[in-house]
Amino acid sequence: MRYLLPLALALATLCAPAVAKDAAPHQALDTPSEARPWQAVGRIDIGRGGFCTGALISKKLVLTAAHCVFDNKTGRLHDPEKLVFKAGYRHGRAAATRSAKRVAVHRDYRFGGGTNTYRHIAADVAVIELEREINDAAIQPFRTHRKPAPSDRVMVVSYARGRTQVPSLEDGCAMTHSAASVLHYTCDIDKGASGAPVFVMTTQGPQIASIMSSGTTRQGRDVALGVPMGPAVDGLIRELQVSNPVSRFLRVDGASTAPRVVTNRLPQIGN
Repeated sequence: MRYLLPLALALATLCAPAVAKDAAPHQALDTPSEARPWQAVGRIDIGRGGFCTGALISKKLVLTAAHCVFDNKTGRLHDPEKLVFKAGYRHGRAAATRSAKRVAVHRDYRFGGGTNTYRHIAADVAVIELEREINDAAIQPFRTHRKPAPSDRVMVVSYARGRTQVPSLEDGCAMTHSAASVLHYTCDIDKGASGAPVFVMTTQGPQIASIMSSGTTRQGRDVALGVPMGPAVDGLIRELQVSNPVSRFLRVDGASTAPRVVTNRLPQIGN
């Protein structure tokens, strides 16, 4: 395990280029026809400056990385109203824009990391509940899928540094292996790609098999690290559906059994 950076450093690699040498080039989804199948991927604007990538998994729920919903300076959860999801955002315009209403974060995630790097990266997942549903026939939420196999071709749609105004598609990178529920990819990631959906193509179209968390170096090569779909995500979705809607922050146990919830009543904070 020595090749994995501590989580704080792993997340910091998203602030600098982390290009895998054999990564496929990014295709800018610049025209309406190119962008149409991916309208449910959007940019999550955070406060006054930062952003991440997220994707709709229902008309009201957005999947992203947990560290995206924390303030970098204070280490505390952002007030939900500071998070704005812009579906299909291109060149200053979005197909739909919604502020967040509530945020559910895996209970094992601690912003800034800890000694168990795998455990914290595996918990780097959050689900954002939007203030209102996005009811637009052109914006169809994605289904989730099992984690990809090493033989699967995967695709990543993301916004990132140098690609802030148009989403880009990386088609043809690969999942090399998994360890302790952390998936290793050859995909090219950079700041802003946190929370980006990793797709596998199925007979029913592209489905989300993972989300991007961070990057590190393994055996001298850049590696992207992802969180698979499964109990961790299922628990967050389930609790948003059944919990008290007054609770704006939920920390949820990602086990497949009934999750335990801790309401995190933090004061409003900014960037």
